[in-house]
Amino acid sequence: MSKVVCALSIAVAGLLSMTAGGLATETGPAPQGPEVTIKGNVVCHRATMVSPWDGTSQDRDHFPVMYAVEGTPEIAATVADLMTKGWPPQGLDVEAAQKLLDDWGRRLAYSVAPGPLTDRLHKEVEWGSQVLALTGVLFEKDGRTWIAVSKYEPTSVAYPAQMLAPDKPFVMPKEKPIALKVTDTLTLTCVPIPAGSFLQGSPFYQQRYQDEFPHEVVLTKPFFMSETPITEEMFEAVMGKNPSEHVGQRFPVERATWPDILEFCRILSERSGRTVRVPTDAEWEYAARAGTSNPCFTQKYAGQISAAGAKEDPQPVKTMQPNAWGLYDMLSAGWHITADYKADNVRVKQTDQKGPAPGDSTIQTNGTGPMHKARGGYHYNFIRPNMHGAAGEDGSLWEGGVPIFRIVVEATSPVEGAPSGP
Repeated sequence: MSKVVCALSIAVAGLLSMTAGGLATETGPAPQGPEVTIKGNVVCHRATMVSPWDGTSQDRDHFPVMYAVEGTPEIAATVADLMTKGWPPQGLDVEAAQKLLDDWGRRLAYSVAPGPLTDRLHKEVEWGSQVLALTGVLFEKDGRTWIAVSKYEPTSVAYPAQMLAPDKPFVMPKEKPIALKVTDTLTLTCVPIPAGSFLQGSPFYQQRYQDEFPHEVVLTKPFFMSETPITEEMFEAVMGKNPSEHVGQRFPVERATWPDILEFCRILSERSGRTVRVPTDAEWEYAARAGTSNPCFTQKYAGQISAAGAKEDPQPVKTMQPNAWGLYDMLSAGWHITADYKADNVRVKQTDQKGPAPGDSTIQTNGTGPMHKARGGYHYNFIRPNMHGAAGEDGSLWEGGVPIFRIVVEATSPVEGAPSGP
């Protein structure tokens, strides 16, 4: 079924000239036909491509595209059909999530044609997409559906109810949590996380940022993750100091430097006889999503979001609800430092993902050196597992709350931490 409104008849021959210079100028008459208003997430097309781009404005794929959610009766019918056929009752595993994303792009993507408003619109969505209402005329050209925009404005859309429901893990760990020795009198509970795969990042039909490219990640080994961020009580007991501005035993330790975090893990490894380390970026997101590949919307996590790590009036850990795997404060005012250096998500499948090696040109830096990916905090009004922040190795944060961290413990055998089954 065509995405163009029924009975719409437009002469488009000779209308546009798309050149290697990216967005072209109009060279013919404007398309004729009834105007429609469509609503959805508008993103730079280049941000949706698996193939790399040349990093300049001379990229022919540098134009806005909408992944529509609402607007015409045809869009509503298509969304309903995609959800009926593409959303299993349990939710999305990695294959189903990738197929839904591909089908959404194939059936509900509307490219924005060159025009008086296009350059301004493109600049607004190039790095962080926007949910917008586009008003204009639809037409077909070069295998795409285009909209010649006469007006655009911010809006909101109602995503299908399935997308906003709490995540249901496909597997639950059969192992019990472990009690990691911190001191002779203090232990840290660590929750078993089963091996598995998921679609890391954000789908293009969701408001997102350019560094969140969706791609499959396979984690072949189970592990244990601390059920809370490391508290001031634990950090001070191990390190003999407390860098936090807000003092409280049950508050997450704030602004620990990367060398101190590594030393904390080394000491716990020595005391426990196990390998203790900071989670990778993928391990953190996988655990926060409880192994699912469902899209992440802030409203899904209302009961889990805490003020742990807030700049003002912070909460102690375990104040709010845990996620489905028993992890507290994964989404909080503070940002969890991960082991990976800060860089955009890769655009290919990864197994046992690790970030770029030291010295890689893709690593983002601040005034003191390379930054690490940080997870789980607010950016503007959003807080969701697939969104990135950045933290300096000196304990500084790019923006938002304050840097906090949690640890993982490697499983001692392939069986430890294994799932209990579907």
